[in-house]
Amino acid sequence: MKIAILNYHTIGGSGIVAYEIGRVMAEERGHEVHFVGLEPPFRLEENLHKNLHFHRIWIHEYPVFTYPPYTLALVSQLAEIIKIHNIDVIHSHYALPHAIAAILARDVSKRKVTCVTTLHGTDITIVGAHPAMKMITCYAIEKSDVVTAVSHFLKKETERIFNVCTGKIECVYNFINPRTFNPEMRSNKEDNSEKKIIMHISNLRPIKRPLYVIRIFHKMLKAKAMPMELWVIGDGPGKTDMMIMAEELSIQDKVKFLGVKHPVGPLIARADLMLIPSVTESFGMAALEAMACGVPVVATNTGGIPEVIEDGVSGLLFDLEDIDGAADKAISLLTDKTLSSRIREQGINVAFEKFDYIKIIEKYEKLYMG
Repeated sequence: MKIAILNYHTIGGSGIVAYEIGRVMAEERGHEVHFVGLEPPFRLEENLHKNLHFHRIWIHEYPVFTYPPYTLALVSQLAEIIKIHNIDVIHSHYALPHAIAAILARDVSKRKVTCVTTLHGTDITIVGAHPAMKMITCYAIEKSDVVTAVSHFLKKETERIFNVCTGKIECVYNFINPRTFNPEMRSNKEDNSEKKIIMHISNLRPIKRPLYVIRIFHKMLKAKAMPMELWVIGDGPGKTDMMIMAEELSIQDKVKFLGVKHPVGPLIARADLMLIPSVTESFGMAALEAMACGVPVVATNTGGIPEVIEDGVSGLLFDLEDIDGAADKAISLLTDKTLSSRIREQGINVAFEKFDYIKIIEKYEKLYMG
């Protein structure tokens, strides 16, 4: 098959999943994959596999346009790509603008192309649910040939918000690739029992509650259980506020902001704990990556996270506003070796059994073929 993939190139779970689907389809399944966008996917390597291609969308600015017309440029140039490369499938990640662009490009090209749309969360719960965008999001879902959601939580939310008929949306989980995340990476971890590394990975948007990361870590330090350090990986609007809060609490010397990193697997493997206090997560990619590396996770009991983590078995969950409870659970994982070992082992098992990448890629292949 010849597959075009549309996704946001910036750091985030949707872009990572889109890239991994394309990479596996090209390198392991033998399909021809074309990434299309303003920039290459975040993890796309410079030395591309022969089956992997990237097409940059060029935007021309005109005085009549107040803002650059990205969606129109994407539609027009994607239609050309469909015709030149005989694209069979367009896999859009996010309903807006990608699914709409795919549907229009298919119509403009006048070719028979299967439009697959994967919903990742904020495109439905925040952007799509807004009154100004609800009708166009609903249209994108209705006109797509196949629609998938990354969790049952998101599937049900989409059906509720947009009154989508039962059966239109299929749940297809995100997955983990053992090539980039695996427990063997922990063999390279420096064994320093004196200092524990607490990690948080996100784009530091409000929905990720970056300030809660600082507050929970501060609570952990006040418990004086052991020396600890917080590593923050990623970048975003919440970084400055995190730095200010860390200074106000006089813990700035114990918080490291590492920025955007790639590859991130070896860094995750060095952690003793992953902290995820999000308002909601449609899936929780950072949690799955940590579990695959044998790193215990403490996360909020919201959204799709309970579909990834079984509380008390493969990780520990806390209620949304329970900062004290989050700190207590994190400390218990750092101090109770039996608990930590059991959680690590179950986390690894879940990551590679429930979220096996081959099974999930095969599921996408079947959906592509109808």
